[in-house]
Amino acid sequence: MALATLLAAALLATGCVTISTVRALHKGESALALSCGGPVTNVAGMNIPLPYAVAQYRYGISDRFGVYGNSHLLLLALGEVGLDAGFSGALSRQSGWVPELGAALGLTAMLRPGGEERFFPHAALALSWLAGRRFLTYLGAQAMFQFNRAPAVAWAPVLGEEVRIGSRFSLAAEAKWYAPSEITKPRVIDFRMPIAGHGAVGFVLGANYHFGGWYE
Repeated sequence: MALATLLAAALLATGCVTISTVRALHKGESALALSCGGPVTNVAGMNIPLPYAVAQYRYGISDRFGVYGNSHLLLLALGEVGLDAGFSGALSRQSGWVPELGAALGLTAMLRPGGEERFFPHAALALSWLAGRRFLTYLGAQAMFQFNRAPAVAWAPVLGEEVRIGSRFSLAAEAKWYAPSEITKPRVIDFRMPIAGHGAVGFVLGANYHFGGWYE
């Protein structure tokens, strides 16, 4: 039961947010983003990515490190508060075709007014390549951890692309394999696209507006 709860929380929280946060902004720059998507499941009789929406704000404290905060819009519409906050940074910078290594670490809070409170540490790690001042390609993984009850971790490998449209606006798309180490079976979320009977494939789309620049 603890693992099933963790998987549901992971799929409806960090796993439904684009992980381009791991690419460092410059000092004093910020960005707003809106992401929507998740694991492929049955919605109104159709097998489509879960339409889970998240709003995000990022700010660069220095040229290598920043902070971010997320608000889970679908949870808010359902009467529950979902918030993420944390730090992200470049552990190494891109040099030619050698990618930038970025990481993020934070806490997810899922709160029901007058009811249950759940807190999950989360982390992300990704390699990213910026090409032609327009294309950002990245691959990595996200994870969420549970330490109350039985310790457990839910994670998802990610492959994504962010494309610059104009001077400050960009679009992003990600493919993810949610919970690849778990056997697929009906849970809180009904997975519809497993790989070899494990986890679920999912997709997330995002739109970003950068204040003052775009990773350059």
